[in-house]
Amino acid sequence: MAAGKLDLNTASVVHLRAIKGLGPSRAEEIVRYRSKKGAFASVDELNQVPHVGDMPPEELEQVKRQFTVSTAPSGQRSEKINVNKANAAELRQIPGVGESHAEAIVQYRQDHGPIRNLDELDLIPHLRERSTLERQRIKNALEV
Repeated sequence: MAAGKLDLNTASVVHLRAIKGLGPSRAEEIVRYRSKKGAFASVDELNQVPHVGDMPPEELEQVKRQFTVSTAPSGQRSEKINVNKANAAELRQIPGVGESHAEAIVQYRQDHGPIRNLDELDLIPHLRERSTLERQRIKNALEV
């Protein structure tokens, strides 16, 4: 982790509020965004967070400089997560898998039995909405 920088993927609302330029509502929006969309892939993803992305550009750049993102670059994950054995909390550890996606995967397994091929994830409504690239990143972190 970069010295003195806060990790966007682990920071609590309390920690986020300590950043100059982020008040209580913006801090809560960041945590809400992260829980819906999954881990941040980069600090530039702050542009997509409601009430954060619409900050004046200079202020937003200053805020971004206060953060780091703790995700291994694609393909460098040491261990893949078994999609059939992982619970929702374990699935949420994968960048791009938020709470709703993790719950949808667990529900899909309960309804249809074990996932035999990672391409089955494309059938899950919550994941089907993601771009092909985002779905592929998630699949790359999983195994059957």
